[in-house]
Amino acid sequence: MLIPFRTQISDALRIRAALRRRPISPRQRLIWTLGNLLMFTGIYLLFYVGGVYVQIDYQRLAARGDNDLDVPRAMISASAFLTGPQSAQAAWKSSLVHAPPVAPTTFSVPQLGIADGQIASDVPSAAQVAHVSTVTRVVIPSIALDSKVVEVGWNAQEVNGKVVAIWDVAEYAIGQHHGSANPGEGGNVVLAGHVGGYGHAFRDLFYVHPGEPVIVYSNGQEFLYIVQERLIVEEDDASVAQRIENAKLIAPTDHEQITMLTCWPPKGPDKFKQRVVVHAVPFSAPVAPEPDSNAIR
Repeated sequence: MLIPFRTQISDALRIRAALRRRPISPRQRLIWTLGNLLMFTGIYLLFYVGGVYVQIDYQRLAARGDNDLDVPRAMISASAFLTGPQSAQAAWKSSLVHAPPVAPTTFSVPQLGIADGQIASDVPSAAQVAHVSTVTRVVIPSIALDSKVVEVGWNAQEVNGKVVAIWDVAEYAIGQHHGSANPGEGGNVVLAGHVGGYGHAFRDLFYVHPGEPVIVYSNGQEFLYIVQERLIVEEDDASVAQRIENAKLIAPTDHEQITMLTCWPPKGPDKFKQRVVVHAVPFSAPVAPEPDSNAIR
């Protein structure tokens, strides 16, 4: 037997009214509150995580050299890894205005890299501190690299009784060490970048080989360099003599070259224990024959 539609509506309204008059137990209120709380938390996390990934993608895009977006200046600050006394920090700040601090007589070995892939060197001189970095973009066609460049600074740390400079590393772009030479100045242009992380600007630097071109933009000009050598140097497990040699790779030179470096390998049990160092010279300079790519110093 069919129930009239009007009767069905009337019955539904009576049931709904009865449910409204029925008291809600504390357990039901708790479940309702928790359910709504979880729902709003999920929506918040969805938007938050989505926003983070959108921001990362934007920063990666802005770090590319083929657009006019503002270059991302996010840094992996060396200060997060410092363990030296406050006197070392004061010495570094003093070097920004005055002469660099005098190193104690205690001998210590400068390192190309320390914990967590940080890069270390002697504290830049007063002349280097006053120097202005001008490199804005690096292009390496062989590995499809086209990245903007930002100037990176350092913090001071006392290592074995000597104050050394611990360099920041740009998180998305390539970083030019403040005080290192600019193209055309006849010195060592030091460029560093991450092999991993969000930006991983130098993730493919390992695959660069001698004879391949590197294009550098500085002061509105384009400079062509040719890769001269690619080195893989031991760092974390290196001997004292090896670390002394490693430190020379980012030191000032009396001839023009580009030094690009990053950590290696990006994963595995030996993660970040080595450094990939690529030297490039002006196009007119002779290029050395390609060494054994598996050679490890």
